[in-house]
Amino acid sequence: MARELPKALKRADVIITDSSYTREEVIEYSGFDPSSVLAIPLAASEEFQVRTEFECLETLGKFQLSYQGYVLYAGTVEPRKNLMSLLDAYEALPVSLRQTTPLVVAGYKGWRSEDVHERLEKAHAAGWAKYLGFVSAQDLPILFSAAKAFVYPSIYEGFGLPVLEALASGVPVVCSDASSLPEVAGEAALMCEHADVNTLTQLLIKSLEDQEWRQTAIRLGLQQAATFSWQKTVVKTIDAYKLAATLKGV
Repeated sequence: MARELPKALKRADVIITDSSYTREEVIEYSGFDPSSVLAIPLAASEEFQVRTEFECLETLGKFQLSYQGYVLYAGTVEPRKNLMSLLDAYEALPVSLRQTTPLVVAGYKGWRSEDVHERLEKAHAAGWAKYLGFVSAQDLPILFSAAKAFVYPSIYEGFGLPVLEALASGVPVVCSDASSLPEVAGEAALMCEHADVNTLTQLLIKSLEDQEWRQTAIRLGLQQAATFSWQKTVVKTIDAYKLAATLKGV
């Protein structure tokens, strides 16, 4: 990355980023003409949608989970995802709450994750967490739909697609307010500073117990997710190529 990115910047006429936050970073880093750096958001696959308990039963049985009986984190297990803080926050939940609604972690075992996996094993033994490892593209949307809440306390995201996937699935979201995540979550999620473990604990409790907020969050989340689409991404990407052609005099 360090070797090739400067070369790419010299060759490029237009740069596409997947969030406004990343766009500002690119401009600051590269000095590239801001008019030629375009933020084009991603979108959730149509597989991420609201589902009934019946539609989720087969997949839940495979993982020995119950419908709306867990909080989901989905993503690579690596330092950037801030899972140690998440485990600290979850362990601070009332015992009854974390026992009846355990934390489920789905994702690859990434770099420098040994300490996290050790914590997950202890939490699993204590009955309040479960690590699923890699989950197939077929099963993952079902796990989203069936979760009671989705939590994503990441330190840095270029876009934060899992948050959007959760909103599209009709699942209340708790996430950090870092980098691009506020762009994706809008007003639908509960957010806090990524290192604020105490507040994260309180937001998790609210996401599980505050029924009025949950209903509002589901409604706002579906509305927010609907503002993103791959069709919009395609159209804006075509516009970026048209701009590049114009700059080249094509």
